[in-house]
Amino acid sequence: MKMNLLGVAAVLSCVCMADAVANRSSMYSNISMRNSEGDTIKITRGTSESSDRGYRHYKSYNNDAEPRRYQRVDKSEYASKQTYTKGETYRKTAKRKYFIANPFYQPLQGQVGSVTTGEYLEGKYNFGGVDRKLTEWSLKEDLSYGLTDRIALQGMAKYNADKLIWKDSIGGGKNEYKSNGLNVYGLGLQGRIIDTDKWISTLSGYYEHQKHGVDYFIGDFKAGYKVATSTIYGLLRGWVVNMEGDIYGEYMDDVNATPADWAMLVYGDSDDTLFMGEVGMGVWTVIAEDWTLNLEGMYGMYDWHNQLSIKGAFGWQPNDYFALNLYAKTSLYDSANKKSLDLVSEELPFDANSWNTAWNTAWNDSTSHGHAVVDISKYREWSVGLQVMFQF
Repeated sequence: MKMNLLGVAAVLSCVCMADAVANRSSMYSNISMRNSEGDTIKITRGTSESSDRGYRHYKSYNNDAEPRRYQRVDKSEYASKQTYTKGETYRKTAKRKYFIANPFYQPLQGQVGSVTTGEYLEGKYNFGGVDRKLTEWSLKEDLSYGLTDRIALQGMAKYNADKLIWKDSIGGGKNEYKSNGLNVYGLGLQGRIIDTDKWISTLSGYYEHQKHGVDYFIGDFKAGYKVATSTIYGLLRGWVVNMEGDIYGEYMDDVNATPADWAMLVYGDSDDTLFMGEVGMGVWTVIAEDWTLNLEGMYGMYDWHNQLSIKGAFGWQPNDYFALNLYAKTSLYDSANKKSLDLVSEELPFDANSWNTAWNTAWNDSTSHGHAVVDISKYREWSVGLQVMFQF
């Protein structure tokens, strides 16, 4: 009798185990995943009310496992806790994919990050009867190397081709000034101060040198709060600019004229040092599998004028090592409008290597050199660019 009971128990145990295995396989087959910086999965319960599967539900057994493991929840426990209902979804807390387009991106120790940016920029404004237009094509390379998981070494170089056009709308003709070359390069450090489930912040400091002896010393601080698949952040950036001379602005020379015509629109007297800054807010979010969106508003204080701008970027990252980022930026407001600037011009043989000396001569002798005050209007600046990103 005991043997028979044991045999029946063994058979029932095997049936229950087989049923459990079959049900677990069915459960996994009913999981639908959507990778959106944390997969969403859906568990559908059995539909046969005449069997035990009709009462079988599952709860998370290991929140960080990939794939998850589950344990059975009795009907009475389900009724009291209401763990899941049919078709209910929940968010996994498993490790998320690391997005290179994240504004807080920083390589870990031994990793290298590369961001190659191609950009077209255009800036326009009018003064007096003259239309001014600046166009720039640039190619910039930013490299970063993780010295530790918290500190990264950064380096950059930028090649740009500029064209500055002054056109007299009254009929006085058009002048162009062109410049191209490897004009900016720099080196610095970035530190990841905080990186938790809710908060993240970075602090950077770096040095950049621009052609013609202009030096930049820049500090950058960003802090963000993580909400689901988004990060809401603020940023503060400031820099000191050391210049070759104490007068700066935009100048134009017509080398074909005899004698050569030149003019300079004066932005200001820098006393060799300029202080500039930016403050802004933004949001970065995962909008679909492998797709991200970044919106950023910025208020910049650029010595002689202030500007409010907005920037938007779409990112595509099919894997953990490569991403594309398409962005556009435009000014919404600029204090340059209705601003008065000095204009100095002269008909003298022009030596581009000593234009500061020539300008000072014109400035100090306004009786024999053209000197006027002009008002800026219709200031507008915009840019569009593509970034190719790698992590290896």
